[in-house]
Amino acid sequence: MVLALIADDPKLARPLVAGLPYLAAEAVYAVRHEMATTVDDVLSRRTRSRLLLRDASAAAADSVADLMGDELGWDTQRRATEAAAYRDSVTHERTAPGLPETGMQAVPGP
Repeated sequence: MVLALIADDPKLARPLVAGLPYLAAEAVYAVRHEMATTVDDVLSRRTRSRLLLRDASAAAADSVADLMGDELGWDTQRRATEAAAYRDSVTHERTAPGLPETGMQAVPGP
C-alpha cells in the first residue's frame, strides 16, 4: 500500500527522516490506515526514527507535521504546535541523565 501511495504521488518517495530508510509515504499510510494522530506517533511508534536518530527525527518534525496536516486537515497553527511538541519532547529526553545518544549506541557490541 505504501508503494501505491508513491505511485499516486512520487514526492512521497523522499526520505521521512534523513539517514533512515523510512519514506514520506509511510507517514501518510500511518494516518490513513493505522490511526496515527500525532507527529510523535509517527516518529516514535509507526517508525523507529526517534529511537534510531533522535536529532534527525526532531529536524524532520515540521515536514512530518505537514504530511499529517494535509491528511488530517490541520491548519498552520496545529502543524506548528505538533512539530514543536515533538521537538520539546526530544529535547527533554536528550537532557535526561544516563540515556544513550541514540538507540544504536545502546545495542551491545561484539
